[in-house]
Amino acid sequence: MKFLLTIFFSAIALSTCENKSSEKNAETILYVNSSKVECTGVGKMQCLQIQQSETLKPNDWKNFYGNIEGFEYEPGYIYKLSVQKEMLDPATVPADASTLKYSLVKVIEKNRDEKMRLHDIWALKAINGEAIDRDNFQKQPVLEIHLNEMKIFGNDGCNTMFGAIQELDDQNINFGAMGGTKMACPNMALSSEYTAALGKAKTYKLDGLQLFFYDAEGNEVLKFQKVD
Repeated sequence: MKFLLTIFFSAIALSTCENKSSEKNAETILYVNSSKVECTGVGKMQCLQIQQSETLKPNDWKNFYGNIEGFEYEPGYIYKLSVQKEMLDPATVPADASTLKYSLVKVIEKNRDEKMRLHDIWALKAINGEAIDRDNFQKQPVLEIHLNEMKIFGNDGCNTMFGAIQELDDQNINFGAMGGTKMACPNMALSSEYTAALGKAKTYKLDGLQLFFYDAEGNEVLKFQKVD
């Protein structure tokens, strides 16, 4: 009887050790976003953005402060990775480092992120379907889209402007409140119409070297041409 009990408890202990080992060395799916973002760890740095999920969810990215051993990152692509996640002994890890170690198992998918084409400088060509006359503005209105920072810059034909991109996926876009300088120019009505149209933009389309923004009803509110 004692011999049987010894075998029984040994089997339980072995099973428990195997489960703990499995938990410490789990294989999981990671999605990696197409661009890095500014983040703050020990100091300012550039972080990958990841999702730990079986399916990709728009606008659900989280900053990743470590690295994935064996993974060679190329911006402009969205990756689906199989990675080994290992729990390290806290006693062996520096105080400012993660106790989780990620190692690449394989790259499952590597797909070009078409929305990265937005990351450029665009010259305004039309507002609400009407072509603009450059001579009616103090200077050429332009929109600079910086996807790494999810910000926009440029000018409205008179004043410098800046703002944030609050939502972005393959079709939808939403800008936050705009800020800018307050200089007075001869034709402020057109500048105001331009910034108002930016506030209405809900979706977008890239067609060659042209960029179109549409409102919630699908009406074209702005048309741009890529700056060479």
